[in-house]
Amino acid sequence: MDLSKCQCPNPGFCDVFKMVMGEDPPDWKWCQSSTAQEKQHFYDLRRKVKPQIPIPERSRRFVKISDLYDAAIKLMPYVSRFDGIVGVPRSGMLPASLLSVLLSKPLFSIVDEKLEMLKFMSDFGGTRMNNFQTNKDIKDLSLVFIDDTTHDGTTAKKLKSVFGENISVVSIFSTSFGAEHIEQYSEILEPPHLLEWNFFNSGYTGSTMFDIDGIFCDNIPIDVCEDEERYTKYLQEIIPYSHRIPKLFKASKLVTGRLEKYRGITENWLRRYGFNYDELVMFPTEREAERNANHFQVVGEYKAEIFNSDKQRYFVESEPSEAKVIKSLTSKTVICPNEGVVL
Repeated sequence: MDLSKCQCPNPGFCDVFKMVMGEDPPDWKWCQSSTAQEKQHFYDLRRKVKPQIPIPERSRRFVKISDLYDAAIKLMPYVSRFDGIVGVPRSGMLPASLLSVLLSKPLFSIVDEKLEMLKFMSDFGGTRMNNFQTNKDIKDLSLVFIDDTTHDGTTAKKLKSVFGENISVVSIFSTSFGAEHIEQYSEILEPPHLLEWNFFNSGYTGSTMFDIDGIFCDNIPIDVCEDEERYTKYLQEIIPYSHRIPKLFKASKLVTGRLEKYRGITENWLRRYGFNYDELVMFPTEREAERNANHFQVVGEYKAEIFNSDKQRYFVESEPSEAKVIKSLTSKTVICPNEGVVL
């Protein structure tokens, strides 16, 4: 690397050192006054410790869609340098579309290993990017390719084999190993990747037990639970969370605190909305009084018993109190997706 002519015109992101040259040393002023040898020494150090956005300390967690967006925004200073943004289908389109809107950059997707600019003018609104003009062909634009996660760099390698070794590939979340194969990331996320936007329709569902109320639909209000007629009607009419319905991959077991006497209503509801699952486990009706006296503890113990008796690795629970009971009685992983917590 010849650094003798390295002279950025102003502070900001440096292509050479792959970092923002700002207030903290070595800053832009240091770089302007340094010798080529000093710059080379710093360049060599940066090569050994790859520069990235600071990584916050985090406990194990279930990554929510809101977390994805928050992490994507941290990449704006880097992404803003490019002419356009390419979303890597499918999950990469989520952060790519967000950043393209926030930065007013054209958005591209990949179709049959070719880039296509996404552009449409509606009758009202949606016209902003129709004002985007360039004299460059797509192949001459500086484009950044964005994915949601990087595990081992396989996708990045394929992108570079198709679109050229010099393209910039970034990921919102990356493993430590995967980070070596991309140009930038927002946060380190070691496996397993527990992500809200794909967990419920991924290979994980086959090794997971799921609560129902609070996971696949709203929790049932207490006053409704105390009225048999209202409760039955509620179970029939409640609308599920569409993005959490397991369809592509079969869920192992649905384990619920609902009483066994409501099996027919529950199974009809699951069938109506296309849930793909192996088994429905419901709480014994003859233990209703015991359940109602100490719901979280009793139901938590029951779910833990079911969880312990099978090979499944994960239990997805809506109530943190029940989740703690399940965790205390098992040695397995319990996920509270609404709180983004993994126990």
